Amino acid sequence: MAVAGLSVAAEMGLRAPEDVSLPASDDSQLCRLTHPTLSAMSHDVHGFGAEVARTLFGVITGEEPGRIRYRPRS
Repeated sequence: MAVAGLSVAAEMGLRAPEDVSLPASDDSQLCRLTHPTLSAMSHDVHGFGAEVARTLFGVITGEEPGRIRYRPRS
């Protein structure tokens, strides 16, 4: 969405980061390919997926899922 926002800002005559700040919510390659590059939050996508899979297998085997607290990498 930040990449699309960068495009809309340019259409409106605004420049990033001079006129508008557009932080991205993920650190995809696309954010690194824009000009200027976008600042982005980093997520451990593989770690998150592994936690989801562990929880799913637990539910399938009858375990209570409980609360899951995702801890992003530091």
